[in-house]
Amino acid sequence: MLILHTAHTYAPELNGVAEVVRHISTRLAARGHELHVATSRPAGMPATETIEGVAVHRFDVEGEAVHGIHGNVQGYVEFVRSRPWDVLGMHYAPIWSTDVLLPHLAQIRAARVFIGHGLSIYRHPKYQPYLEKLGRGLLNTEAVVSLSPRLEESTLCRRLALLPPHIIPNGVDRSSWQAPLLGLRARWSIGNRPWLLSVANHSPVKEHGLFFELLKAVRRQQPDAVGTIIGNSYPAAKWRLGRLGVKGGCWYRCRARSFLWSERVLRPNLPREEVISAIGETDVVVITSRREASPVVMLESMAAGKPWVSFDVGCVRENAGGVVVGSLHEMTDVVLELLRDPERRRSLGAQGRARIAERHDWDVIAQQYESVYHEACKARSQSAAVLHAGASTVQMVQG
Repeated sequence: MLILHTAHTYAPELNGVAEVVRHISTRLAARGHELHVATSRPAGMPATETIEGVAVHRFDVEGEAVHGIHGNVQGYVEFVRSRPWDVLGMHYAPIWSTDVLLPHLAQIRAARVFIGHGLSIYRHPKYQPYLEKLGRGLLNTEAVVSLSPRLEESTLCRRLALLPPHIIPNGVDRSSWQAPLLGLRARWSIGNRPWLLSVANHSPVKEHGLFFELLKAVRRQQPDAVGTIIGNSYPAAKWRLGRLGVKGGCWYRCRARSFLWSERVLRPNLPREEVISAIGETDVVVITSRREASPVVMLESMAAGKPWVSFDVGCVRENAGGVVVGSLHEMTDVVLELLRDPERRRSLGAQGRARIAERHDWDVIAQQYESVYHEACKARSQSAAVLHAGASTVQMVQG
C-alpha cells in the first residue's frame, strides 16, 4: 500500500504524537508498504528527508482551525492531492494537518482514516462549531481509530451514527527499556534521595505548576525528596511570536518557579536515551495533566517497571502499575506512601510490565493498523463501485 500519514509533529521531535506516528510508520514500512509523512517544518529542518525508511515531507504551516492556521496551506493541500495514495491516515484533531483537509476529503480518492488521540475539547463551548465541522468531515472517511472506548471518538461516532471506532492502543518499544541505565542519579547529584519525575513538554495542559505544588507538599514530610521535569519548550503560536524566538506554553513560568529550588528541576532537550534512563531510575512517575488521552509516559513508566500516579484523565484507568487520584492532596498522600513503601513500588512496577507485554507491543499494534487500512481500502473500493454503477445507470436513462 502507498500510505500517507499526516501529523503536526514527527521525528526527530520528541513528544507523544511524534513517537506514536513514528512507530506506526516505521513498522508499516518494514512490512513492505511505502510510507510517507506530511508534518510541520521546525526551524532548520529540511523540507524532505527519509527517516528509518519513511519519506518525511515538511510544510511551513502552524495553528488549528479555531484559533487560526498560518503558512503554506495551499502547498500542503496540493501535496496531499498529488499522489494516488491507497490510505490517508490523519492523526489528531484539532490541528492544522487534519483541519485543512476536512473540506477536501470528499475529493480525495484514498481510503480515509481518522486516528484520534482523544478529543479533550469535546465539551468545551468554544469548540462546538469545530466539532460539527469535524463531524461533517468524518462522514467522508472509511474508518475512525481511537485509543480507547473511554475516549471521545466513540461518543462522536455515536452522535454521527457512524460505525464504532476501531480500538487500537498506543504501544512501547520494549527493547528500549532493556538497555543499561546511565547512572543519572549520580550524574545529576540525586544519589539515593526519593525522586519524583514528570515527563511532558511545557504545554499548559500538562499543569507543571501542580508538579511544583506537589513537590513542595511532599518535601514538608520528606525534606530530601527531589523533583525533575523533563520537557522541551516550543515556539509560541500566538501572533506567530515563535518565529521571533518567543517560547510558548508554561516555559517561562516554570523557569521562574525553578529558581526557588536549590537543585535543578527542569531538564529540557535531553537525548532520548537519557529520558529512558531517568524513567528507569526514578522512584515515582507523576502525571499532573488535567487533559490527556493515553499518556505515552505512563506506558513508558510501566515498561520500565516504575509506578505512576495520575489524575483521572483520558483512559488512564485502563492501565496497570499505578494509582489514579482525584485531587492534589490525594496525589501527595499516595506519592508519600509509595516513597515509604519500596515493596509496593516493586509490586506496581511488575504489574505495569506484565500489562505492557500483554497489550502494548508496537509490532502487534502495527499489524492492527495494517488490518484497518486493508478494510478501509476495501470499503473505499466498494463505495467507488457503487458510485460508478449509479453514474452509469443515470447515463443510460438520460441516453
